[in-house]
Amino acid sequence: MIEVELKFPVASIEQVRDQIESLGAISEGVSIQADEYFNDPKRDYAKLDIAVRIRQSDDQYWLTFKGPNLDPAAKIRKEIEMPLKDALAAEQMKGVLDGMGLVSVAKVMKRREEFVGHAELSSVQFCLDEVAEVGGFVELESVVPSQDGVEPAKLRLRALADQLGLSGSTRISYLEMLLKSRESMPSDSSKGPRENQKE
Repeated sequence: MIEVELKFPVASIEQVRDQIESLGAISEGVSIQADEYFNDPKRDYAKLDIAVRIRQSDDQYWLTFKGPNLDPAAKIRKEIEMPLKDALAAEQMKGVLDGMGLVSVAKVMKRREEFVGHAELSSVQFCLDEVAEVGGFVELESVVPSQDGVEPAKLRLRALADQLGLSGSTRISYLEMLLKSRESMPSDSSKGPRENQKE
């Protein structure tokens, strides 16, 4: 499957929420998500533009692989996601990754409210994210089975973004934003050295 995504920083989550609801999209509820990212120090996934993470969303867990970005403007990536049975399975998977030489980079914490469209927007997922240490964002996303569906999906999402008054889309991941935010924080020697973390 190929994930087609546009992401926009927003000043007001509530304002965009009202606009999304005006399109007839229905909220599927709010979840608290913890995304733990892993890196192979010998290969450096940031340079390869790939990502491996374990997500906890309330009491559900997934292992996810994301391939390199295929577009200069939008986020278009091959995505493979596998559900993990429970917290024990997630810990066991972390053990597998550790055994393969991968190390934990950072954990991105966010509050996410997801909406699904209807009729012509039934293939679109709307996500309102409040990301700890980073800020508020709106993600518009479609998942297509092959490359043939990428361009139509991208055009649909761009038209939808214009309709919602969204601008300033970014391809930078929440992990990159979080690490950059932490790097810019003044050091506090009383708390000991900060970890040097890379995506």
